[in-house]
Amino acid sequence: MKKIDINILGLGNLGTAFFEGLQKNKNLNLHLYEENEKIRNDYAELHDVVTSPHIDTLDSGVLILCIKPQNINNFFESFSKNINKDVLICSPVAGLEIETINKYVKNRVIRIMPNLLISKNNGFIPFVKNYDDDHLGFIEIALSSLGLTREFTEQLFPLVTALSGSGPAWYYELSRQLTNSATQLGMNEDEAEELVKELIKALPNLINTEDSFAELVNKVKSPKGTTEAGLDSLNDASFDTIIFNAIQQATNRSIEISAELNNE
Repeated sequence: MKKIDINILGLGNLGTAFFEGLQKNKNLNLHLYEENEKIRNDYAELHDVVTSPHIDTLDSGVLILCIKPQNINNFFESFSKNINKDVLICSPVAGLEIETINKYVKNRVIRIMPNLLISKNNGFIPFVKNYDDDHLGFIEIALSSLGLTREFTEQLFPLVTALSGSGPAWYYELSRQLTNSATQLGMNEDEAEELVKELIKALPNLINTEDSFAELVNKVKSPKGTTEAGLDSLNDASFDTIIFNAIQQATNRSIEISAELNNE
């Protein structure tokens, strides 16, 4: 089998997650690009890999765009003529629609919205694409090695971004507030953080495909018990409205970014 050339442009948090998740995949050749000299030097020291400051030309393979939304149009304006039409463009850029990319290049495009769990090959990778089949075997060989993949319509991608792409932050923030509450009630901060982290590590063992989240809640709580008392307090404080507003605001911001990028 011929190896797939994977070009990762940008080595921030997401680019690093791709590198860490894909580096042991023997069916891939990884090529890294990063403008920041310090990051390039760190990669050379930590991973013993060569990282280029920029892309000159790309004739084949896959280009994964791990750059910020505000930089994407400048990139295409500068480099689109150097990207061969056979190159598959993979975009995890929040708000960047396939239509916007196709204003600059007429390549095959796959839009994805992973989260940082791909670094541990345990992510969830929603995708939408503008081509048939699995060009270059990218989904089967590369993306599937990072976690579970599933195709969505692009219309749902703002909500997918809010739920999946931003999802870890919601749980991290909940965990931070749990830790803060325990500290305010008298527990040592290190002890509280350890307790919450151990709880999070144990949760995957309790989640299964048969039980809904409502059923899982009911398995923990008992009538007039401690869990029910806390849940009643959450309901009284409109916890459902707080969460809905957060997801709605994140979704709306994704839509706004799409409009901004499309109009530039």
